[in-house]
Amino acid sequence: MKKYITTPIYYVNDVPHIGHAYTTIAADVLARYYKGKGDDVFFLTGTDEHGAKIAEAAKKAGMTPKEFADELAPKFADTWQKLNIDYSEFFRTTNPEHEKLVADFVKNLQDKGFVEKRSYEGLYCVACERYYKESELIEGKCPDHKTEPIKQSEENYFFLLSKLSDKLLEKIESGQFQIGPDSRKNEVISKVKSGLEDVSISRAAVEWGIPYPGDEAQTIYVWIDALLNYYTATKIYDKPDLWPADLHLMAKDILWFHAVIWPAMLIALELPLPKKVFAHGFFTINGAKMSKSVGNVIDPNEMAEIYGADVLRYALFREFPFGEDGDISKEKIAGHYTDLANTLGNLVQRTISMIIKYEIDIDESTSSRSLTSNNISKGLDTGIVRALPTGRQAKRELDVDKEIENLQFNKALEKVMTLAAEQNQYINENAPWELAKTNQSEKIAKVLDKVFFNLKNISEMIEPFMPEISEKMKKQLETLAPKPLFPKIEN
Repeated sequence: MKKYITTPIYYVNDVPHIGHAYTTIAADVLARYYKGKGDDVFFLTGTDEHGAKIAEAAKKAGMTPKEFADELAPKFADTWQKLNIDYSEFFRTTNPEHEKLVADFVKNLQDKGFVEKRSYEGLYCVACERYYKESELIEGKCPDHKTEPIKQSEENYFFLLSKLSDKLLEKIESGQFQIGPDSRKNEVISKVKSGLEDVSISRAAVEWGIPYPGDEAQTIYVWIDALLNYYTATKIYDKPDLWPADLHLMAKDILWFHAVIWPAMLIALELPLPKKVFAHGFFTINGAKMSKSVGNVIDPNEMAEIYGADVLRYALFREFPFGEDGDISKEKIAGHYTDLANTLGNLVQRTISMIIKYEIDIDESTSSRSLTSNNISKGLDTGIVRALPTGRQAKRELDVDKEIENLQFNKALEKVMTLAAEQNQYINENAPWELAKTNQSEKIAKVLDKVFFNLKNISEMIEPFMPEISEKMKKQLETLAPKPLFPKIEN
């Protein structure tokens, strides 16, 4: 089955931060999960390289916008590599093929009567690259950047969004176009019902952008350029069967563009809509909003260097539900490292060590009696331990698959780690070291056999979240050569 999963393309006005990493790792978790099921997965990420913000940042750096983008874009690709992100393609909006396709798309909107030129005056936030209504401001300032927007008046081309509100609403309410989580869906529906205004899709005062077709005094609004990457990528990479996308992932501050403007443009040209958009929440760092000026921005590269990429991946999705706002900190990431070492790392180390010490021969032909979290506490000799094949069926038994598919990543990880903790408990309760004192080798073998194959199951379950740790687990279980999965970190 085909799966097309995307992240937003990230502005190259600064280096990657933990928020960028959060969305991208989530997409990677899903891509790895569906690949594991045998699906044909295309995972797209990349960089957004046009617009006033880029031009301004480039000027400060003493570079042309293209030079600036060429320097910053590889930093995103490098970070994704360090975080074990296995994307299919890395997209850049300065790709000449994309620029041509965007101009063609906008011209088609105009030819079909969905664009008209008009004068406009409004309150414009340069950081957001969008106009705001007075009612949308908080104490006269942009709600995201806390800066006062500038009054800007110019003649622009407008996409007639107001003409498409009924069709868009029908697509959302019928479920043809899904928005998640439900709280965000309800917000979008409410705003669409209150009336949609036409949106400017060109800029007269922004030179760094794609020239507007037929009027090169203007450039195409950077958001139109950016949103179209999901569609133009299928043409650039010669994968026409990919469209429509199965899932667009993003932070909640850009949901409006993805849930209203983007599908409306597709409706206007009678193109299929993406199946689902999902907007996750924001981070706070130690309870405060992430801010460079405050100095509380977490560098994902630094965290990966200290704790390993997989621990960062785990910590981000174990800490709070995906879709909600939540708090993260360096201390919390460190805490998860310790928990993983004490639970999973210890379990692998002690199990393999005892298999070696007590000379246990793990017989795969009789090893299907592995344990689930539902029956571990019932003991070894009750006769009710049920057979459970390894691998993907174990995931289904624990509903891990269901949690991942529903984007409930924290619940999936909680179930896996509960199983790991219960394996440690099971070893303690059955105490192979005590059985060894009375030469009960058969019972020792049964205990370790069951734990060993639950570890195989766990190594499969964690693969989407912690691919490197998963691989190390599998190798150790195969070679019976234990080595700390989470070695002690020297301060």
